Amino acid sequence: MRRRKNKAAARREPSVRTASADPRAALAPPRTPRLPAIAVLAGLLIAGGVIDRRVDRASTESASSINAQVPIAAPASARSSAWFCPGAPVAGPMGEGSVVVANAGSRRLTGTLTVFPERGDVRRAPIAVGPSGRTVVRLADVVTATFASALIELDGGEAVAEVSTAGAMGDSVASCASSASSSWYFAEGVTTRDAGEVLLALNPFPDDAVVDVVFSTEEGTVSPQALTGLLVRGQALTLINVGDFVQRRESVSASLVARTGRLVVSRIQTFDGSAGRKGISVGLGAAAPGPVWYFPEGLVAEGLSERFLVYNPGATEAQVEVSLALERGEAEPLRLTIPRESRLAVVAADESRIPKNVAHAVTVRSVEGPEVVVERAVDGAAPSSRTGLSISLGARLPALRWATAAGAADDTSDHWVIVQNPGDRPARVTLNLLADGSTPAVGSFTSVEVPAGQRRALHVNEALKRAAVPMLLTSTVEVVVEHDIYRLRAPGLGMSPAIPLR
Repeated sequence: MRRRKNKAAARREPSVRTASADPRAALAPPRTPRLPAIAVLAGLLIAGGVIDRRVDRASTESASSINAQVPIAAPASARSSAWFCPGAPVAGPMGEGSVVVANAGSRRLTGTLTVFPERGDVRRAPIAVGPSGRTVVRLADVVTATFASALIELDGGEAVAEVSTAGAMGDSVASCASSASSSWYFAEGVTTRDAGEVLLALNPFPDDAVVDVVFSTEEGTVSPQALTGLLVRGQALTLINVGDFVQRRESVSASLVARTGRLVVSRIQTFDGSAGRKGISVGLGAAAPGPVWYFPEGLVAEGLSERFLVYNPGATEAQVEVSLALERGEAEPLRLTIPRESRLAVVAADESRIPKNVAHAVTVRSVEGPEVVVERAVDGAAPSSRTGLSISLGARLPALRWATAAGAADDTSDHWVIVQNPGDRPARVTLNLLADGSTPAVGSFTSVEVPAGQRRALHVNEALKRAAVPMLLTSTVEVVVEHDIYRLRAPGLGMSPAIPLR
């Protein structure tokens, strides 16, 4: 780990391509010492109640703030819900993208799928998903394009949505966003000769947005003129080829902050294999820096590398602590200082406190200074049986109920659900399949204990074989969940946080 330089670097500034816009709209008074004793007591009780309410309100506002920044399903009582899905390949050499929706509720949901291609007309199609069911829509069945993003609007809650891609470069899975935001951040990014990085900014609303884009690299920060005050047209998808602005960089973090409007921004990172790394990762950005990031799954093994990218977009340095929960043994936390507008990488294989072939969970906390954005990058190559590329944000919000939409557990895909219990009480978790109107338990995964501060990996393939495995996990205490799909005998690391239900 080393400090990044903060020298300015000039770059050429080509034009940015924007899709055609669809013209239709988207979506206690002070007490005196002369008061009787009973009045004083009453005043104290009232004041205490006011303080309690203030504390409760502050706590609620804090939780609500996080809820607005992370993917989270609308409650069952909601009359409507929306999911903004990351830009993904539609069809071609990078693979084929699909939108996958799972319904954890007890009634049928209907609505509209709107697909925004990088060029051409916006298209709409009806969508429906039954109770405890799943629906998959191939983007190529709706539009003809290289890349596209999607908006899903449903007439109720309890639904979750993910984007999956599959192709010769590998498989990937990513959560859709449950709300748009005026800011988006990415800790990881690479534009070396063997790599490609594209940011996809979706503006699903009628009004245009104006955005400033800043990159932080190993040579300092870059603010391309063409990306300062960038116009992102309403009801359109705008592509930013990062390599056109910061060339041949091994470390490219990005901040996109809107002066006006709100967006949903995702990243497609690829490696062609010419320098060793090969694969594709589709991922949603972080709508805001956060105080804590959870990664339930981690492993250092032969052929399998793991890095944690900690990005500080703030104006002052940040202090963070990286804690590990080993499946066997214990490890001291790491303490890092992240310079302003910079990132540091924690390479798991370089840390003697992280033993090889011992699964672990990682928690990254801000302890002083600005909050940060944290992503985990995993590369797999022979002799590892897990090959390909995964770049994913950590989860930020422990919850009692979690759901997944994408993935399979069959002869081609190895599916795991990993539960991290960051609390101080043991959790008992139950994993259920969303099976078209019923919710049977997945094998023996009922009331599985996850000790306080520990993790537990549930291997879905051991319990069933099924081409579609949308799932619901419930817990007695708040936990963090991710689901990982490993393609067998082919590249594919689909590693992503599950989606919490309110």
